[in-house]
Amino acid sequence: MLHNLHLLRAIAALGVVYFHITSTAGLQLSWDVGSRGVDVFFVISGFIITYIGVRRPEHFLRRRLIRIVPFYWAATLIVFAAASALPQFFRSTTADASHLLYSLFFIPHLNEVTGETLPTLILGWSLNFEMFFYLVFALALRWGGSWAPLISIAAIVAVMAIVSATGATHPTLTFYGRPIVLEFCYGVAAFYAYRACIDRASALEGVLALKWTLVAILVSGFVAIVLLEFHFRDTMPRFLMAGIPAFFIVLSALLLERLFQLSVRWPVVHWLGEASYIIYLIHPYIVFSVLRLFFKQGPTTMTATVLLIVFLLALTSVVSLAIHWWFERPIMAFLRRRFLPDGAQASA
Repeated sequence: MLHNLHLLRAIAALGVVYFHITSTAGLQLSWDVGSRGVDVFFVISGFIITYIGVRRPEHFLRRRLIRIVPFYWAATLIVFAAASALPQFFRSTTADASHLLYSLFFIPHLNEVTGETLPTLILGWSLNFEMFFYLVFALALRWGGSWAPLISIAAIVAVMAIVSATGATHPTLTFYGRPIVLEFCYGVAAFYAYRACIDRASALEGVLALKWTLVAILVSGFVAIVLLEFHFRDTMPRFLMAGIPAFFIVLSALLLERLFQLSVRWPVVHWLGEASYIIYLIHPYIVFSVLRLFFKQGPTTMTATVLLIVFLLALTSVVSLAIHWWFERPIMAFLRRRFLPDGAQASA
């Protein structure tokens, strides 16, 4: 188990929660950072999919669907039902049946009402990229075997190049042509760098300078991703200002754990990492519901603001952990027993 990845997932998910709490749709604070947690997720995904796919390629796509689809479908249908019954409480979600179908099958589709390529479950936009990467990787595994990671990179770059060269305007095509998809490639690169270091572990483990260099890189990566988001959010390409720091954050955290046994193994961090998928997807509905129902004017002092932010982070975490324990885990366990052979269940 890669413990530090659970830490990074928890930080990334709660960072996005913090961003939405402090954003213009929330408390409208000046220090509204954290949205680049999504980029950390993408790099982690590129790494872990390569790590798992290379080691256990059998039933790859089936295992990913079991991991991603059940909760996403359940949450999407609940939001659709709520938007149908109480449309006045939703600003960016409409109860459109055709748009719902596109959303359930991870197909980017322009919402005619909002004018944005957002699914019914708003933050599901990132899952559209995830599913695209999973499909590309699954096809690469089938056709290229051990070359699958490199084939996946080539395919992603090729799609971007074709969309750009043809001047495509269809929302689905332009969606997959966005440079942010390169962050999955950074994750693949992190896998190869990680494996190269692990192959030389006996020589590297004794290099104390390397240990503290990795610590410095990890800390610098977090500082960079926050400051670049704050100062250059609208002027610098996201795949550079967030993707590159995310690459170094993920790689340094992995190497610190594997080479120098520096890892965070607290149970609470582990479970927050496990529930990070749920935290990420549902937090806007928790955060904005609480703010609109109980804090329409917002807190009036800095102390009250900090306490409210902490409360919303904690509330989102507790609700997400409950859903993870009492819905997601049992559903996934059932589906793995039902659709995976015994030997594939543990690696699902």
